[in-house]
Amino acid sequence: MHSEHLAGRLAGIVGADHVLAAESCAPYTVDDRVAEAVAFPGDAQELSAVMTLASAEGLSVIPWGSGTQIGLGGVPAKVDLVVGLTRLNRIIDHEPGDLTATFQAGTLLREIQASLHRSGQFLPFDPAGHERATIGGILATNSSGPWRHRYGTARDLVIGIRVVHADGTITRGGAKVVKSVSGYDMNKLYVGSLGTLGIILEATVRLYPLPAVERTWIALFPTGEAAACALAQILHSPVVCTRIELLSSVAAQPIGEQAGCRFPERSVAVAVSVGSVLEAVDSQIAVIEQLCRQEGAVTEFLLEGNAQDSFWKAVCDFPAPSGNARSRVTLKASVLPTDVLDTICHAETTAHRLGLESAAIAEAGCGIVRLCWAGAPGAAEPDPITIAKGIDDLRSRVARRGGSLVVLSAPPEIKAGVDVWGPVGTALPLMQALKRQFDPHGRLNPGRFVGGI
Repeated sequence: MHSEHLAGRLAGIVGADHVLAAESCAPYTVDDRVAEAVAFPGDAQELSAVMTLASAEGLSVIPWGSGTQIGLGGVPAKVDLVVGLTRLNRIIDHEPGDLTATFQAGTLLREIQASLHRSGQFLPFDPAGHERATIGGILATNSSGPWRHRYGTARDLVIGIRVVHADGTITRGGAKVVKSVSGYDMNKLYVGSLGTLGIILEATVRLYPLPAVERTWIALFPTGEAAACALAQILHSPVVCTRIELLSSVAAQPIGEQAGCRFPERSVAVAVSVGSVLEAVDSQIAVIEQLCRQEGAVTEFLLEGNAQDSFWKAVCDFPAPSGNARSRVTLKASVLPTDVLDTICHAETTAHRLGLESAAIAEAGCGIVRLCWAGAPGAAEPDPITIAKGIDDLRSRVARRGGSLVVLSAPPEIKAGVDVWGPVGTALPLMQALKRQFDPHGRLNPGRFVGGI
C-alpha cells in the first residue's frame, strides 16, 4: 500500500494528528529499514482497529514504545507499519493494600515510579534506559537490571496482561490480585516474546514497599580475581543484597565519575546495595566492608541519597550513548555466577584480538554479564564479518560452559553475519508452533525473534 494512502486509512482510525508518513517516519527506523507509516492509537479500540487494518492489507507491524530496546532482535524481514504506543500512557489502577497496579503499555517507567513513591511503594524494574523506557517495552523484551538479584525479572512480577493480537482481537490473561492467579500463566507467553505474539496493551504488576533506608558499598580491587573472591564471600554470607554488581576496569571509572567517585585506574569494582531498616542496613554494610577488606580492597565508598541514585542510574544505563554507534556492539551473556569473571576476561581477549575495547558489568549473583565492544582509541575499525566471527567465538566459549549469549544491539551489517539470539535447542519447534497459532501470517515483528520468527 502506498505510504500516503496508508496514512489516510490510519488517520481515519487514530486521527490525522497521530499519523506519520514518508520522510516523517525516519526517526522510527529499525536496522536501517523505514516504515511506510507510523500510527499512534489512543485507546484499546483504536489499537485493535489499526491491527485489523494491517491484517486485512497484509502489512507487517513493528510495535514501538519509546525505542530504548529497538536494537534488540534480528533485522526485520519487512517493515510496513510502526505502531507507537506512547499515547497509551494511563495509570489505570493502583491498589496500595494489595501491592498491585495496572498500567497501559506506553506509560513511562519514571512516571510509574513517581506515582508509586507517593504511596511508599515501587516497581522493581530497572532496565537499561529506564528513564525513557515504557512498561510495555520492558515486558516485551523481559528487560531487567541490578534489581533482578533481589526481585526477579519482569516476567516474575507480572500477574495480569491485556493484549491486542495480529488480527485485532483483544484478550486478557491473569488477574488483578496475586491470590487470584491460577491455571496456565498465559502472561509468560507474551513477556519476552518481542511483540511477536501480540502487542501488550496493559499489564498488572506486583509492587514492593520502599525500604526505609538504602545504602551502597563500593569496593575497588586491583584484580578481577580479588573482586570475584569478595563477591563469592558476600553471596555466601547472611547479607540480603538488593543489588550486587561487578564492574570491569574499563566500565568502572566512567560510572564512578557519574556518582562523584574517583576510582583508581585499572581497578575492578564491586558494588552492593542493602535496603531495610537503619539498624539492619548498618550491620549488613559492616559485614560487606569486612569481607571486601579481607580480599584486598584498596579503595572504598559508601553512597546514599543522590550519589547513590546517580551511581545506579549509570550502571543501569550501561553502556552510555555513543556518538559512533556504527562501531559498537552490546552483548548479554547468561552464565553460572562462578563463570562471570572468566566470561569477562575471555570477552576482553576476544575484543582485543579484533582491535576493540571491551567493557563489562555483571549482575554477579544472577550470572548476567552485559558487554560493550567498541573501537579502541587509535585502532582501525574491523570489518563487520570479523566482528560477527568474534561474537560467534565468544558464544562458543560461553556455550561450552553451559551458558548463552545474545546480541542486544549491533549495526545491521554485523547482524547479517551472526545469529543475534543463538541456538535455543529443543524449544524452537514449540516457539514456532506458538507463532503459527497466535500470528499465522507472520505480521508482528517478522524475522526479529528467535529462529527468524
